[in-house]
Order: sequence, then C-alpha cells, then structure tokens
Amino acid sequence: MKDETRRLEILRISDTGAVKERDLVVREAPVTIFLNDVDLVTLLCSPKDFEYLAVGFLFAEGLITGKKDIKRIFADNKDGVVWVETVDGKKPRDNILARRFITTGCGKGLSFMGSPKHMKDLKATSDSKIQAGRVALLMKEFQERSLIYRKTGGVHSAGLANARGIVAFNEDLGRHNAIDKILGECVLKGIKTDNLILMTSGRVSSDLLVKAARARIPVIVSRSAPTDLSVRLARDLGITLVGFARGSRMNVYSNERRIAAGPTTRRKARR
Repeated sequence: MKDETRRLEILRISDTGAVKERDLVVREAPVTIFLNDVDLVTLLCSPKDFEYLAVGFLFAEGLITGKKDIKRIFADNKDGVVWVETVDGKKPRDNILARRFITTGCGKGLSFMGSPKHMKDLKATSDSKIQAGRVALLMKEFQERSLIYRKTGGVHSAGLANARGIVAFNEDLGRHNAIDKILGECVLKGIKTDNLILMTSGRVSSDLLVKAARARIPVIVSRSAPTDLSVRLARDLGITLVGFARGSRMNVYSNERRIAAGPTTRRKARR
C-alpha cells in the first residue's frame, strides 16, 4: 500500500468546524506500453503491477492471445514504461493504431476494439452454475480485500473467483486497469478463466464486458450498474451479467440460468 498511496495535508471541514490534518490519498502515474518497439498507448493508473497491466491490456484488446505469444517483457517501474516483445515480432498495424476507441474508463480509457457489434465470436459456452447465496459470500470476501478503497475511497477493485473463493485480485484508480491487471496475472501464470467469475466494484459498460468476453469469462458480478449496451452484448454473447450485488440482493440482467436462486415470481405491473 505504501507505493500506491501518499499522505497529504488537507483542510477537513465539518459541522463542528475546520481542522488541518494529514489524509491518505491514492497515487496516480502514467505508464506507456510499447509493443515490439511501437509506442502503443499511455494509461493513467495506480503505480504497481505494470507487467500485469500491460499484458492484460494487450490480451483484452486481442493483440495477443496468451503467454505463448510473448517472447520478452520488461517493466521500468521508475519511469513508467513497459516493453513487450512478441514471438512473431510484428508491429501493430496502422489501422489498429488509428482505431482508438475512447471508453468510459477511469484513467484515460482507450481501446482498439472498434465497435462492440463485431464481437459475436466471443460467446461464452460454460454451463457452470453458482448459488445466489454463494455469490453474496464472494462479494463479501471481495469487499474485505479492498484495503486501499477502504483507506482512501479512491480506487476500483477487480477479482476473479470460483465457487470456493477469489483466485486473483487487484485494485487500481481505473476500473478497466484493475480488470486488465487480473487478466494479465492470469495470462502470465497460466490460470484458465473460462469457468471463473469476474467481480468488479464499478459500472459494467460494453467495453468492460468485451474484456471479459475475450477471456471467455461466463459470469460478471458487480456492486454497481450495467449499461443498456452491456446488457444487450451480454445476452448476445451468452454472459451472465449480475449488477447491484449487495448483501443477499442482486439483479440478474442476462442468461440467468447460471445463477441458482429460489422460485421465480413475476410482479404484477403497477396500474
């Protein structure tokens, strides 16, 4: 936590008056990713796990398909630069670099994915199921791991879990970065994701959902809300999308077959 936060003097104002004190705030730093010596993108992020971030970003953008594509990776944490060299050594195509897609992400969200309409080949096929009560317990564990958020309120959290517990976790000032970091960790450690649950503290937008689809993740659970496009994409791509997972309550927006709950009833429409 020391490298990710800093204490600064602030003026705290309340009903009882104003007082000078020192407060803990999150650090923010730029990191530039080079792919085969081409300056690909600069992201604003929490200054840790740069290798995970770079590999996860490249994987989520479809620029690499796995660890086997990586020949060499080097991160300069002091200067905020990551060099990734692939086995084939190919430079990113000009049309990829020109197709920068401004996302809803925190920390200067950029994507090269193009329109989400062209993602139909990323359909999740897992038949795994999980009890709704187990989802609630996983979310409780997820929140307990969010130490920097609890200290500062300034970061998003992301995790990957199976029914037994969380297998990968990270925090970052950007919700997309946090997801890229856990995906990068899974790529580098050879952790399969096609039967895991993606957990996030942030809003689920379509670009975030595509990151999950690239990893063939069948279930996404968020404490926050989805967008209409992310719900439509989740339905098309066979992903179970759960929002507002708080305590024992949650909303399932798509492919509810993977969430085992009690008997389903339909409320009568209000007159």
